[in-house]
Amino acid sequence: MGERRTAVIIGVTIAVIVGVLLVWAFAFNNAPSTANLTEITDKPALKKIAQISQVGIATGENYMGHRIRVIHGTITNNSDKPLRMVDVNMTFNDYDAKPVQRSVQRVFEATQKPLPPAAKYRFEVNFENLPRTWNYHIPDIEVVKIAY
Repeated sequence: MGERRTAVIIGVTIAVIVGVLLVWAFAFNNAPSTANLTEITDKPALKKIAQISQVGIATGENYMGHRIRVIHGTITNNSDKPLRMVDVNMTFNDYDAKPVQRSVQRVFEATQKPLPPAAKYRFEVNFENLPRTWNYHIPDIEVVKIAY
């Protein structure tokens, strides 16, 4: 009878812990919604609103010894409104200037403090497995979406 009581106590304890974790995971999700943001994808407007500068590339290794390329740069908010989100398209080319990989990356999140007008923000994007045919130059970067 003592073994059964121990098994019931362990089962109830596990159920309570799982329940608390589920409540914590779903009930306290305070991440701001991107649904109420105004998104802009018009290329001429994007060039006026957000500017990318000081782009560079660095190389490092992860704990497994794999090479990591870190693309970094600066976003400048040229609009009169604070930016909430910025997506960029990064195009890696081969030695013949033909694209070998394209990637849309979010470099400024809606969860961050809004980027005020005329302010700058330094971003970094990590890439671990780039194609062998890549020419090892800084990728072409263009802003493809912003949100207020």
